[in-house]
Amino acid sequence: MYLGFCDLLMDFDLSREEALFRDSVREFGERYIKPHWVDLDEGKYSLLELIPRLAEHGLIGLTLSSKYGGSEGSFLMAAIAAEELANADPSLAVPVYFLLETAWPFIVQRYAKDSTKEEVLPRLTKGEAWIGIASTEPQGGSDVGNERTEAKLVNGKWLLTGEKNMVTGVSIALRLPYGGGFVTITRTGPIEAKHRAITTMLFMVKRNGVVNTGFETRDYEEWGRRGIPTGYLRLNGAPVDPDFVLGEVNNGFKIAMEGFDVARTLIGAAALGTARWMLEQGREWIRSRVVFGKPISSYQSISFKYAELSTRLEAARLMVYKAAWLADKFYRGDSSVSILDIANAGAMAKMLAVELAVDVGLEVMKWFGGMSYYKETPVTRAFLGALSYYVGAEGAQNILRLIVARNLIGREVE
Repeated sequence: MYLGFCDLLMDFDLSREEALFRDSVREFGERYIKPHWVDLDEGKYSLLELIPRLAEHGLIGLTLSSKYGGSEGSFLMAAIAAEELANADPSLAVPVYFLLETAWPFIVQRYAKDSTKEEVLPRLTKGEAWIGIASTEPQGGSDVGNERTEAKLVNGKWLLTGEKNMVTGVSIALRLPYGGGFVTITRTGPIEAKHRAITTMLFMVKRNGVVNTGFETRDYEEWGRRGIPTGYLRLNGAPVDPDFVLGEVNNGFKIAMEGFDVARTLIGAAALGTARWMLEQGREWIRSRVVFGKPISSYQSISFKYAELSTRLEAARLMVYKAAWLADKFYRGDSSVSILDIANAGAMAKMLAVELAVDVGLEVMKWFGGMSYYKETPVTRAFLGALSYYVGAEGAQNILRLIVARNLIGREVE
């Protein structure tokens, strides 16, 4: 049964450790990210220059075991970090990197074979490797049970054939010393079997410095969030070592869904950070902008909207942090929390926070007026970053509504 607020013993204070961690990430963002985020969005500064610093600060693989060089942080700490990183880079390039390298390596740690974890994860936490997600296909992305990319076992290797769209980080993985791969959703049985024939495996585009065969890739030219590359993977018999299968063959659907559940919570946290930044920019502007002899903050049409958006920001933060807290309880073995609770809370967190960020962006741009249409006013960069998650990426808004409706009402919801 899904846990509501009334079922929980609530404490809204961060622990001393969590508060110190938040301050540390905030200071890191002020020092290393804020001076460069516009240049990162313009392509004048590379994410590759930031990755070693993120690794030094323990922000890559935050939730991983210390056995692999991870920080053994909680998902609540990861949500705090995602919000602070997004406040430093509201275009969302850096927080997207962070959340990908938090959520999907955690899934690899849970389901990969020991040999795979021991090879890949320590390289990831050092900033030398990449782990992403390859799910969306040309015919759609949210219907994971209908994925078409085929994996066939031939002479002891899985050979992948198909196409994945909107795959973030392929060109980054190809430039890192070790390389990296993607939790790839494949079909290992007939299409009629739907989710019962889905297998997740770690497809490596580059391993130990050697580029794999059997794939083509190209980055898209994006409107926003341009500091982190996204493109397609065309797989033409691309080989995967059997040791890089996650979990069991034909049992990958639940593994993929689990990854999306935790990733959505962190996406929600990142959306909080960019919404907060845009509201901060908007507040300073409406205080200083004088129209008809008065600052525009004195007009209720603006001040009331600011109050409403600030209230929604607080409400969305409660939902995001609750989702992260539930994930921590589940992964610590608390039987009162189920994977369904995490799925619901993660969907709610992303739904509320991303919609808030888009609404904040549109409203703040109206406060700035025509100037918001030009690159000299960077609010638009933040708005476009939020928009990338509004229109899709790890669950479009209507899919999130469907997840919540099905979980709360029943499978008859279509």
